[in-house]
Amino acid sequence: MQNNINWELFGYNEEVDSSSDPGEYWQNRLTSNYSLEGTGFQTLGQEYNKWMYRIRKVIVKRVVKRWISELNRKDVFDIGSGTGFYIDMWIELGAARVRGSDITDVAVLKLRENYPSNEFFKLDIGQDVLPDQLSARRFDIISAFDVLFHITDDVRYRNSILNINRLLKEGGIFLFSENFLHRDALRSQHQVSRPLVSIERILQESGFKILDRIPMFVIMNAPVDTNNRLLPSTWKLIRTTAKKGKFASDVTGCMLYPLELILTSITKEGPSTELMICKKFKGIHITSEG
Repeated sequence: MQNNINWELFGYNEEVDSSSDPGEYWQNRLTSNYSLEGTGFQTLGQEYNKWMYRIRKVIVKRVVKRWISELNRKDVFDIGSGTGFYIDMWIELGAARVRGSDITDVAVLKLRENYPSNEFFKLDIGQDVLPDQLSARRFDIISAFDVLFHITDDVRYRNSILNINRLLKEGGIFLFSENFLHRDALRSQHQVSRPLVSIERILQESGFKILDRIPMFVIMNAPVDTNNRLLPSTWKLIRTTAKKGKFASDVTGCMLYPLELILTSITKEGPSTELMICKKFKGIHITSEG
């Protein structure tokens, strides 16, 4: 597939912060709006984003049920914890220990305040060297939901995968969401949707085996990976309606939620964000040269 779609239909031209530094961008974004809207799809409203996060939770639960056993014995590390939505989810699912991280001071401080029994780190997962307080840690499960496609530099993206591998125990599980394009990369100032083949290659070279990939959204998020002409038009209508106010935002999400649950359960290849689950190869030790 070629990039022959008008990407402005998907809302990538609606960024309101021109900061080029990722840490500064997210610090500004979460300082002004520390909510699911602030961490989610801006401009669609808090209410619509709540419905989107409910879908994400259902999808992650489906994957955990299929691929992860004895979660009550597992040590989980979440990357890009934001407002703590996935911290709550892992705790609710019964993980033995849940730790988190974020690139911003504002999120780390609020997470430590809201979850005093859990440990949180300030972390830029794309940096060359892991911080001292994490370099010796190893986890059974690492999650990074809607995080890695915000790493726009390709070298730092590869670093993030290598660092995640280093932080995992042998045989550990890595769950993350991406757009996994069947086309060339789609780049905006604060987000890059990369080709599936490129991501698969980086994962395999970094010591991961891909276990599964399933749709996280079909109609409730931007259809960035489709040749279907109807889906972009449908998404434009959804965005236009959800942006009309709190009531419209809530009703739109509420009406689409049950349909999305059905579509994500029967669709094998999604046109939007998907969830991938990987396993660290036993006996492989990754160096800084890969």
